Amino acid sequence: MKKRAASFLLASLAVVSLVLPALAAAAVEEPPVEELPVEASPEIEEVQSAIRLDGEPVLTVEYEMRGGVCYATVNSFVSLMDAEAMVEEENGVVRVNASTVVEVVELPVLEGALPDEFQQAADDVDQAPVDGGWVAADETQGFPDMFQEPVDGMTEGEAAPAGTETPVAADVVMDDLNLVAVEGEQYLVANGRYLYAGDGLIQLNGCVAAPIRVLAKVFNVNVDFDPVNEVVMLTRQPGAQPYLDAGWETYNDDTLYWLSRIINAESGNQSLEGKIAVGNVVMNRLNNPRFPDTIYEVLFQKNQFTPAASGSIYREPNEESVAAAKMVMDGAQVMPTALFFNAAGLKSYAARTRTYVATIGNHAFYE
Repeated sequence: MKKRAASFLLASLAVVSLVLPALAAAAVEEPPVEELPVEASPEIEEVQSAIRLDGEPVLTVEYEMRGGVCYATVNSFVSLMDAEAMVEEENGVVRVNASTVVEVVELPVLEGALPDEFQQAADDVDQAPVDGGWVAADETQGFPDMFQEPVDGMTEGEAAPAGTETPVAADVVMDDLNLVAVEGEQYLVANGRYLYAGDGLIQLNGCVAAPIRVLAKVFNVNVDFDPVNEVVMLTRQPGAQPYLDAGWETYNDDTLYWLSRIINAESGNQSLEGKIAVGNVVMNRLNNPRFPDTIYEVLFQKNQFTPAASGSIYREPNEESVAAAKMVMDGAQVMPTALFFNAAGLKSYAARTRTYVATIGNHAFYE
């Protein structure tokens, strides 16, 4: 019995020894299963932009960061803020003209009144009849006689019957923008306002570009900078006008007169930066409680400004001195803390007792 079992075991091992190599060979020779290509799942690319408008990425503005300043091309920024604006650019000069309806006032008129005559009266006094169809004589201020008497038998104070009022042509209020920017200049002009651009207007991709903070001011847009993500945040001001107010509405005539003249007398032959620095000193004094409250008194304070004592302050200022005065009045700051200046190297009271800030051209400035 043991002999048969041993023989059977030997026979089984022999069969296994023959089968295993065959299986191994088959496993080696079997062609690999063809793998079907796996389609890549679409990925949403994160929008990369250093500019946000009201929290949304801006992709249409051409910009570049230079020396910590974000420059944007004038044409692309204007198109973002006002798609209907007319932009012309040639030979390093860009001009922008735009108009926007900001208010439409409908003027009522009673039946039987002549619309043209009413409209002329409304244009003359910028006033419409009150509700009810009656305007007292002392309220007409030049309206035609037809508005000084009751209509259709009405008595004073009586309301007009329903359906007797019909709308007429609306009084449309527009806001306009006129902007000029020249490559290489240190400012741009918008609606007669001179906006300082620091290191100047540059060329970017063949177009004139300005600091985005300056362009934002043109459209009354707030600007913040997120240093962590290096993103410029633009935010529209609720209720703000579409464009900045005109210069004649903004610049105080008395301040402009004296500021432009002291800038011209003190630094008329200096750089624009030097002119603005002199203007900064004057305005810093005007805003400091240690000095007088009016620009005239600041300039004519005893032993302070030599041109006021010599009379050279009365000379007609040159064009750049006037422009510098407007830039200072519009917030341009080269010397935000300086209260004194004198000829560079002069051993003056300020040089001996005040903190030195910087020298620009022929002038040294002190706090």
